[in-house]
Amino acid sequence: MDNTAKYLHFKFDNKNPFEIAQEIISKGKLPLYAVKVIKEKFPAFSLMEAKEVIVIATSEHKSLYDYQGELFTQLEKLDEEMNNIN
Repeated sequence: MDNTAKYLHFKFDNKNPFEIAQEIISKGKLPLYAVKVIKEKFPAFSLMEAKEVIVIATSEHKSLYDYQGELFTQLEKLDEEMNNIN
């Protein structure tokens, strides 16, 4: 599922949320800080929507759902590896 189009029509200083997120991250700021800034600039966004903007802007994932699915897969792989070590 690709939620990118959902956010493209929002603008702040002629920049869409993804451009703002990429600008913040390129300055060495943490993604959590970028979520905070996106939420401040776009108060209509829920916290989950602000997080989704950051995920889409900074990864190959196109939705928060896809990102979380991959995160669980990676955690399961890590668990398996840790069990194999022990």
